[in-house]
Amino acid sequence: MWYVVQTTSGREQAAVEKCKKALSRDIAADLFVPVCQFEKLYQKQWKMVTETAFPGYVFIESTKGEELEKMLRRIADVVTPVCIGGGFYPIRAEEEEVLRTLMDENECIRTSVGYLVDEKLIVSQGPLDAFSESVKWINRHKRVAEIEISLFNEPRKMWVGLEVKGKMTGEEYKKMLESA
Repeated sequence: MWYVVQTTSGREQAAVEKCKKALSRDIAADLFVPVCQFEKLYQKQWKMVTETAFPGYVFIESTKGEELEKMLRRIADVVTPVCIGGGFYPIRAEEEEVLRTLMDENECIRTSVGYLVDEKLIVSQGPLDAFSESVKWINRHKRVAEIEISLFNEPRKMWVGLEVKGKMTGEEYKKMLESA
């Protein structure tokens, strides 16, 4: 189960290191900060960058929530447990599954590649393949997409990398696939 703690935005990795020192492996099996990979334009060249997916949050994998909360209270200057519904509970299983599907083994949401076919997004590679219906808005110039997922039992918007290779009709797309 994944629990979430809050820390200072921009200091997530430092919080992970401090938590690793303060928490035993039997209580916190894994600590991580989900990140997104996307391209940014620097001096007329596209460069791959990685940024925190949820600034100010650290995820902790644990099966011992009560013990974890007690240990976290000892390092309250580093992290604060995110209380959902009045207590320190893990995120819902469905929410965890969505994040696991989006992220790779390094807790990174990689850039997806797709096409706009008859004004509908078709993802040809990347984690958005299973979530094209979650895409709310696409900025082709910045090569990003805004998706909406559920987290903490509420809808959350986040930006992920998406390169749209082109706009075409269904017939043009079908011909492209046949020639590949």
